[in-house]
Amino acid sequence: MNNKITLVDLPDKLKKLRHSRGLSQGQLGKKLGINVQLISKYERGIVCPPTGMMVKIASLFSTSLDYLLRDEADVAINKIKNQELLKHIEEIEKLPEKDQLVLTSLLDAYIKKYKFEQLAHA
Repeated sequence: MNNKITLVDLPDKLKKLRHSRGLSQGQLGKKLGINVQLISKYERGIVCPPTGMMVKIASLFSTSLDYLLRDEADVAINKIKNQELLKHIEEIEKLPEKDQLVLTSLLDAYIKKYKFEQLAHA
Protein backbone atom coordinates (compact mmCIF):
# COMPACT_ATOMS: atom_id res chain seq x y z
CA MET A 1 0.00 0.00 0.00
CA ASN A 2 1.17 3.50 -0.82
CA ASN A 3 1.57 5.50 2.39
CA LYS A 4 2.33 8.75 0.61
CA ILE A 5 0.18 11.65 1.72
CA THR A 6 -0.88 13.83 -1.19
CA LEU A 7 -2.90 16.91 -0.38
CA VAL A 8 -3.16 17.55 -4.12
CA ASP A 9 -6.24 15.28 -4.18
CA LEU A 10 -7.93 17.01 -1.24
CA PRO A 11 -9.63 19.85 -3.16
CA ASP A 12 -11.26 17.42 -5.60
CA LYS A 13 -12.28 15.01 -2.85
CA LEU A 14 -13.82 17.82 -0.82
CA LYS A 15 -15.76 19.05 -3.85
CA LYS A 16 -16.97 15.51 -4.67
CA LEU A 17 -18.09 14.93 -1.09
CA ARG A 18 -19.94 18.24 -1.02
CA HIS A 19 -21.67 17.50 -4.34
CA SER A 20 -22.57 13.97 -3.20
CA ARG A 21 -24.58 15.52 -0.36
CA GLY A 22 -26.11 18.18 -2.58
CA LEU A 23 -24.55 20.99 -0.56
CA SER A 24 -23.55 24.41 -1.79
CA GLN A 25 -20.28 25.87 -0.58
CA GLY A 26 -22.31 28.17 1.69
CA GLN A 27 -24.27 25.28 3.20
CA LEU A 28 -21.07 23.34 3.83
CA GLY A 29 -19.51 26.42 5.40
CA LYS A 30 -22.46 26.75 7.79
CA LYS A 31 -22.22 23.08 8.80
CA LEU A 32 -18.50 23.49 9.48
CA GLY A 33 -18.82 26.91 11.10
CA ILE A 34 -16.67 28.72 8.53
CA ASN A 35 -17.37 31.17 5.71
CA VAL A 36 -17.99 30.32 2.07
CA GLN A 37 -14.76 32.01 0.96
CA LEU A 38 -12.72 29.55 3.04
CA ILE A 39 -14.60 26.58 1.56
CA SER A 40 -13.85 27.98 -1.90
CA LYS A 41 -10.15 28.28 -1.03
CA TYR A 42 -10.10 24.67 0.26
CA GLU A 43 -11.71 23.42 -2.95
CA ARG A 44 -9.32 25.39 -5.16
CA GLY A 45 -6.29 24.18 -3.20
CA ILE A 46 -5.30 27.70 -2.18
CA VAL A 47 -5.57 26.94 1.54
CA CYS A 48 -5.21 23.59 3.27
CA PRO A 49 -7.64 23.03 6.15
CA PRO A 50 -5.99 22.79 9.57
CA THR A 51 -6.08 19.44 11.36
CA GLY A 52 -9.12 20.28 13.47
CA MET A 53 -11.09 21.26 10.38
CA MET A 54 -9.99 18.09 8.57
CA VAL A 55 -11.44 16.09 11.47
CA LYS A 56 -14.74 18.03 11.21
CA ILE A 57 -14.88 17.45 7.45
CA ALA A 58 -14.22 13.72 7.81
CA SER A 59 -16.86 13.44 10.52
CA LEU A 60 -19.45 15.44 8.58
CA PHE A 61 -19.06 13.22 5.51
CA SER A 62 -18.67 9.97 7.50
CA THR A 63 -15.30 9.31 5.94
CA SER A 64 -11.79 8.91 7.27
CA LEU A 65 -8.87 11.27 7.40
CA ASP A 66 -7.01 8.63 5.41
CA TYR A 67 -9.48 9.06 2.55
CA LEU A 68 -9.07 12.83 2.61
CA LEU A 69 -5.28 12.77 2.84
CA ARG A 70 -4.12 9.75 0.86
CA ASP A 71 -3.99 9.28 -2.87
CA GLU A 72 -6.78 7.55 -4.79
CA ALA A 73 -5.03 4.17 -4.74
CA ASP A 74 -5.84 3.89 -1.04
CA VAL A 75 -9.51 4.84 -1.37
CA ALA A 76 -10.84 1.29 -1.82
CA ILE A 77 -9.44 0.15 1.49
CA ASN A 78 -11.38 2.91 3.24
CA LYS A 79 -14.68 1.55 1.95
CA ILE A 80 -14.28 -1.62 4.02
CA LYS A 81 -15.88 -0.86 7.37
CA ASN A 82 -15.78 -4.42 8.75
CA GLN A 83 -12.37 -4.59 10.44
CA GLU A 84 -12.42 -8.39 10.68
CA LEU A 85 -13.03 -8.63 6.94
CA LEU A 86 -10.23 -6.14 6.33
CA LYS A 87 -7.83 -8.28 8.38
CA HIS A 88 -8.75 -11.32 6.29
CA ILE A 89 -8.19 -9.41 3.06
CA GLU A 90 -4.78 -8.27 4.27
CA GLU A 91 -3.87 -11.90 5.07
CA ILE A 92 -5.19 -13.13 1.72
CA GLU A 93 -2.93 -10.64 -0.06
CA LYS A 94 0.06 -12.42 1.53
CA LEU A 95 -0.93 -15.77 0.03
CA PRO A 96 0.46 -17.08 -3.27
CA GLU A 97 -1.43 -15.84 -6.33
CA LYS A 98 -2.83 -19.32 -7.01
CA ASP A 99 -4.45 -19.42 -3.56
CA GLN A 100 -5.77 -15.88 -4.00
CA LEU A 101 -7.48 -16.96 -7.23
CA VAL A 102 -9.10 -19.93 -5.47
CA LEU A 103 -10.44 -17.68 -2.72
CA THR A 104 -11.65 -15.11 -5.23
CA SER A 105 -13.53 -17.85 -7.10
CA LEU A 106 -15.13 -19.03 -3.86
CA LEU A 107 -16.18 -15.49 -2.97
CA ASP A 108 -17.60 -14.95 -6.46
CA ALA A 109 -19.63 -18.14 -6.20
CA TYR A 110 -20.99 -17.22 -2.78
CA ILE A 111 -21.93 -13.68 -3.87
CA LYS A 112 -23.69 -15.03 -6.99
CA LYS A 113 -25.58 -17.54 -4.83
CA TYR A 114 -26.63 -14.78 -2.43
CA LYS A 115 -27.82 -12.51 -5.28
CA PHE A 116 -29.74 -15.39 -6.85
CA GLU A 117 -31.46 -16.11 -3.51
CA GLN A 118 -32.34 -12.44 -3.15
CA LEU A 119 -33.91 -12.42 -6.62
CA ALA A 120 -35.84 -15.61 -5.86
CA HIS A 121 -37.32 -14.05 -2.71
CA ALA A 122 -38.23 -10.76 -4.41
